[in-house]
Amino acid sequence: MAKNRFFAVFLIALMIPLSGCVSDGNDGNQGPEGPAGPEGGQGLQGNDGFNGIDGVNGTDGTNGTDGIDGEPGDDGKNSLILTFDVSPGIHCENGGIGLHIGIDENGNGLLTSNEVQETTFVCNGADGSGDSGNGQSTSFNNLIAVTPLSKSTGCPAGGKVIMFGFDDGENGGTASNGILESGEIDDQTTYCSTQRLSMVADVATGPLNSVPGGFGAMQTIVDNVLYFSANDGIHGGELWAYDLTTDTVQMVADINSGANTSYPGYWLVVVHDSIIYFDAGTEEYGRELWAYDTTTSEYWMVADINPQETSSQPGDDIEIVYGDTIYFSAFTFQYGTELWAHHPANNSTWLVEDIHHGSSANPGWYMNFIHNEVLYFTARDLNNVHDLWAHNQVNGTTWKVASFGIAPFTHPGQNMDYLVGDTIYFDAHDETHGRELMSYNLTTNTARILTDIAPGQTSGDPGIHTSILVDDTFYFDAYDSGLWAYCISNDTTWKVHQFSGPLPQSTVNPVVVENQIFFKTNNGDPYTVLQLWTHNLDNASTWMIADFTVPNGGSSTNPGVMETINGIVYFDAITSETGRELWAHDPFDDSTWLVANIHKTNSSNSESEPNASPGLPLSLVYDGHYYFSASDAEHGLELWKMWFEHTITYE
Repeated sequence: MAKNRFFAVFLIALMIPLSGCVSDGNDGNQGPEGPAGPEGGQGLQGNDGFNGIDGVNGTDGTNGTDGIDGEPGDDGKNSLILTFDVSPGIHCENGGIGLHIGIDENGNGLLTSNEVQETTFVCNGADGSGDSGNGQSTSFNNLIAVTPLSKSTGCPAGGKVIMFGFDDGENGGTASNGILESGEIDDQTTYCSTQRLSMVADVATGPLNSVPGGFGAMQTIVDNVLYFSANDGIHGGELWAYDLTTDTVQMVADINSGANTSYPGYWLVVVHDSIIYFDAGTEEYGRELWAYDTTTSEYWMVADINPQETSSQPGDDIEIVYGDTIYFSAFTFQYGTELWAHHPANNSTWLVEDIHHGSSANPGWYMNFIHNEVLYFTARDLNNVHDLWAHNQVNGTTWKVASFGIAPFTHPGQNMDYLVGDTIYFDAHDETHGRELMSYNLTTNTARILTDIAPGQTSGDPGIHTSILVDDTFYFDAYDSGLWAYCISNDTTWKVHQFSGPLPQSTVNPVVVENQIFFKTNNGDPYTVLQLWTHNLDNASTWMIADFTVPNGGSSTNPGVMETINGIVYFDAITSETGRELWAHDPFDDSTWLVANIHKTNSSNSESEPNASPGLPLSLVYDGHYYFSASDAEHGLELWKMWFEHTITYE
C-alpha cells in the first residue's frame, strides 16, 4: 500500500511542470441554454430620483358656517397678597418678610390658607464682616416697592408691580438710602387686569327686548342673587332672579299672570330679614304691597290698602325700614297719600297718621331719614306747605318739627339734602332769600341760611342739577351756571368753577376717586354735547377731560350712568362712530377709552351706529363686578355683566 502511495505522488510531481506547456484547443459550439438559476439576493437600493414639479394649487373651498358661540367663561377672581413678619430661622437666617400670594376664590376679600398658591420670602441680609469706617459692621434692609399699572402700561382695568430687593447699592445704586433702585431689584411680581364683557341671559329670545330693571322697576341684590324686573315676551314684566354664584337666570314670580305686566318694584323696594317688599300691579287689586321670600321662593300680596282694583301706589313718596317696621306712603280715597306702616312679625298694616285731613300730605316726598331712633320726613298739612315732621315708633307719636317758609313752594330738600351729625343740610325757599342753602340742627332746633348765592329774593337754586358731599364740604351747582362749595368746618362758601356752556347732568350723580370729583355735563335740550369733567380737591383745579359731540339725530340726554370700580370711572357716552356705548377713564394716567362697542350695526350703509345704551335702565356695582342692561342687534335689550380677567407674572 505504501508503494502505490509513492507512485501517485511521483506521477503528480511529473505533471506539475508540464501543465504550463500544454496549448488550448479550439472553442466548441455554444451549448444549449441551461435552466435559469435560483433568484439572486436583493441588491442595494439605488439613490432617490429628483422631485417632480409641484402641480397647480386647487381653488380654495367655501368657508364653513361659523360654529355656535361657546358659553361665557367663569368670571375672573381678584389676586391677593398677604404679608407677614418672618423671624430668623429656616426661611430667613436673619429674619425678613414673607408674602402669601393667591386668588380670592370665595370672593370675601381675604386670602385664606387654602387659597394661597405661592409663598415667597424677602430676607434680611446678614451683618457684614467688613469695617464701615467707624468700627461697625454693615447690613442692608430689604425693601418692597409698588408701582401702579394702567391703560397706558397695558392694564386697562388696573394693576401693579411689586418689587423686592435689598438696599445694598448694587448695580450703581446708593446703599442704605431707603429707596429700592432698579439695580437693587431681586424679584418682582406683576398683576394686570383687563375688562371682559358678556351677556348674562337672553330673557326675551332673539332681538326682542326684555328691558331688565325697566321703567324704574326692581334691581336689587340679596344673598348674592340679583332680583330684577324683566319681560320675556310671554309673561309680561315680572320678577326675575340672576344667581351670581351659579350664573343662572329664571323667573321667580308671575304676579300678574299670563302676558300681563306687574312691573314689580316700580315705586318701592326694601329688604327685611331676607324678604323683599315691593309694589306690584294686577288687574284684580291694582298696584299694592307685595312680598317675596328669597329663602322659600314664596310670594304674596301683603295688603290691599286701597280696596278692589284701585291702586294705593305704595312707596310713591317714601320707603324706609325703621326698626322692625317698614314705613311707606300710600294712597286711599279716604285719606289721600299719607304715611303707612307694615310690621312683618305680626303681618299687620296700618295708617300711621292722617297729616293732611281731606287731602294728601305726601310724606317724605323731599326728605326722609332716621336720626337718634326717630323718623324725620317732609310733609304738608292744611297750610299746604311742606314742613319737617317726625315720628317716634316707640311711643307712636307724630309731630311737626319745623317750618322753613310759608309759601306752598318752600319744598325743603327739593334739590339736595344731607344729614351730617345732628344737622340736616338742604335747599329751601323763603320769602326773604328765595331758594338757598339752609341747615337745621336737630338737637338745638335751630335753622339758618348758610349762604345767599343770589342776593335778595332771587333764588340761588343750590344743587339744581348736581351735588355731592366730600369729607366736610358740599360741592353743588347753582342758578348762575357755577360750581360752588360750602365747608362745614369753617362755614365758608366759594365758587369753584364757572361753566360757560354745558351744565352738570342732573340724573347722573358725581363720583369720587382718590382726590378727584368726576361729573358729566351736557348742553340741555336737544343735548348735542356731552362732556366728562373733574375737580381736583388738592389743588382746586377744574377741567374738562373729554368732549363727545353727539351725531345728528342722536342725543346725550338724561338719564346716564357713571360708576367706579377699582379706581376707574365707567360712564356712557355717544359718538357717531360707536353710538351710545360704555367708556372708561383712568385718573392715574388720565386716559379715556371705549371699553366695548356692544351694539354694532349690521349694515355698512347706516349713517350712524345704533346705541347699546349700557346701564339704561339697570346699573349696579357689586363685589367688584358691574351688572347692567345693554342692547345689541342679535339679542335686544338684555342683562349684561363686566368682570375682570387677571394675570400674574413672576420675574
